Amino acid sequence: MGAGTQFDKTELQRLMQEQGVDPKPEEVSGPEPVRKKIVRVVMLLVMIAYFVVLLFGKYFLPEDNEILLSMNVFSQEEAPNHLVYVASLAILTLSASTILRFFIARMAENSALTKRTGRAVIELLGNFVKYIAVLVLVLLFLNALGVDTAGLLAGLGILGLVLGLGVTSLVEDVVAGIFIIGERLFDVGDIVVVDDFRGRILSIGIRSTQIEDDGGDIMIMRNSTIENLVNMTNRSSYAICDVPINPTESFAHVEEVINNAHLEKLKERYPEIEKGPFYLGLSEINGKGVQIITFVAICQEDTKYWIQRIMNRELKLLFEKNGIKLGEEPGDDDDD
Repeated sequence: MGAGTQFDKTELQRLMQEQGVDPKPEEVSGPEPVRKKIVRVVMLLVMIAYFVVLLFGKYFLPEDNEILLSMNVFSQEEAPNHLVYVASLAILTLSASTILRFFIARMAENSALTKRTGRAVIELLGNFVKYIAVLVLVLLFLNALGVDTAGLLAGLGILGLVLGLGVTSLVEDVVAGIFIIGERLFDVGDIVVVDDFRGRILSIGIRSTQIEDDGGDIMIMRNSTIENLVNMTNRSSYAICDVPINPTESFAHVEEVINNAHLEKLKERYPEIEKGPFYLGLSEINGKGVQIITFVAICQEDTKYWIQRIMNRELKLLFEKNGIKLGEEPGDDDDD
């Protein structure tokens, strides 16, 4: 008994529909999506308040009001309140970026357009707008604080040339780290698989990422070397159990026992099981005549192996209770 073979997800979905179970994956809710919604709502309210005051403030504020004059970043006059002026620049930049990315997201949902250009190209355009907005925001801040941004850009060009000649690998790692953080490919706490190494993201640095497996071993990877990564977090996984039935057992009797067991009730005892377990049928008959039957339960990635052990235990007890033998007869190995 144990974790096992590949299975047809289409067949599993059909089986779930026959049993009245919704085959669609569960939506994972948690504090992170809630925080994102709160941040978006706050940003939206701030933007609306800014434009309302900017457009209609002259009707309920004096024309020489310090805040109102500083909010008009397009005015040629010097802003009386520098802090309000800088905040106005930030709000305008973020507003422009948000509007552009909103329309780009709508473009990505247009099937006809994505079929011509590819969804990845449109999403890359959205990320490009985001990074440009951050760069413009930084330059506007520095300019508002009196920094010579033209000279700074020239200096950065020279510095970039020096870095490119001397520490190419470091620059690659830093750039990769910026993209990982900016695009949120994975986050601290996510369960990932990198080159057959499965673990939880321990930390994400600007140059390297640390991944800790279940045994406490930590793999440190340079960001630029992370190429083939599978993020297993926030999506349903499958706990699969293959059970070997002794060749002497009647398969019809085995299936009758399984059908009468109501395995779906295990979900009531173990709420970590999202759906199932489901009996998928006969997967294999090996050379000894042993009948391999397969069960699967839908759960989260971080509980998959525990659910497999639970299923192994419950199925073992079920078959023992009904006198069904598992595996080969003792001494069968000697027949070879």
